[in-house]
Amino acid sequence: MSGLLGPLRIGRGDVVAVAGAGGKTTLVYRLAAEARRSGLRVLVTSTTHMGTLPEATTGPVLVEADGDAQPGLEQALSRGGLVTLLGRRVRTDKLEGVPPERVDELAPRADLVLVEADGARGRSLKTPAEHEPVVPPSTTLLLVLAALDVLGQPLAEAHVHRVDLVAAAAGRAPGSAVDEDVVVAALRDPAGYPSRVPPRARAAVFLNKTESEAALAAAGRIARRLVPPYGFVAAGSARAGSAQAMA
Repeated sequence: MSGLLGPLRIGRGDVVAVAGAGGKTTLVYRLAAEARRSGLRVLVTSTTHMGTLPEATTGPVLVEADGDAQPGLEQALSRGGLVTLLGRRVRTDKLEGVPPERVDELAPRADLVLVEADGARGRSLKTPAEHEPVVPPSTTLLLVLAALDVLGQPLAEAHVHRVDLVAAAAGRAPGSAVDEDVVVAALRDPAGYPSRVPPRARAAVFLNKTESEAALAAAGRIARRLVPPYGFVAAGSARAGSAQAMA
């Protein structure tokens, strides 16, 4: 496996909306770190919520409700090349994001914009509700995550977000085992993520937590069933910062 940017086809000028479940925040900041090493100026933001993270990972964290963030944003991008911009503090460990239209306004100021656009409460698989994800119109890539540590686990809230929607998409009863068919159904659901892609954007899947030969084999089988509606699929480990193209 190589880094993340190449297999995920992310480069200068992209606005990447990261959705789904199973490691979005980790993936966003691994992508940001790799992009910085490539010389890109990176803006990280969210249209939902994010937890607080150390500046060693995020760069400076600017909160628009605290005052005019524009000078700090320009300074952070010109000096360190990485900044996280959010909307307001909900509590000490949680920050609210910005409206999708604000992402559109900010996009020209950075070489790469990474947007956490969905919530999954730490679960590994999800089918979105009608109001999810919150994808900015300027998005060039909608990147949907699923974590393959969900395989073999019960179709239950401990592992799956929006269990009722995933169960309906897969035609399975809650509590039954999650297999490859369930993962494919959750990601392919016509009323789900494929219907949320902006008109000029491309769409892809990243199968996270693919860290064993068995998981890699499963990722290959799943990937072949996801193209179309997605343009391509990659698998790997967000935590390790590595991925490979699958389909």
